[in-house]
Amino acid sequence: MFGKKGMIFTSPRDTLSFIIGLILLAFGIIPLLNSLGVIAWNLPGFLVNLPIGVLVWIVAITGFYILIDGFIEPPMHIFHWLLIFVGLILMVVGLIPILHGFGTIGFTIPGMDNLVVYWILISLEGFGLILAGTTMH
Repeated sequence: MFGKKGMIFTSPRDTLSFIIGLILLAFGIIPLLNSLGVIAWNLPGFLVNLPIGVLVWIVAITGFYILIDGFIEPPMHIFHWLLIFVGLILMVVGLIPILHGFGTIGFTIPGMDNLVVYWILISLEGFGLILAGTTMH
């Protein structure tokens, strides 16, 4: 009924990636812009004041989601390898502090104790999922 030219989301996975991306982008960018003084309003306090331990899990899980999204993306698509590469990096960036916290590894990533870093990472993950969710196959 609809030609491919008029379609935005080509599969339920694209729609889900887009929606998750919007949520993550808002979750990361609103507190970031508020902390920079660009906007005066913010998310509710319980979301803004999440411990870094929770945010690192969000980064790791979303990185894994992006990695899986990249593997599902058709190999000839422009974002296939980009999503795999970025997802793997973000998953590892999230896993290193987690493994360090469990005492599994003896090192961590410097600067990962700053909320702004997590807001930026989560915003980038959200933007990546929005971009991947709206592309044509």
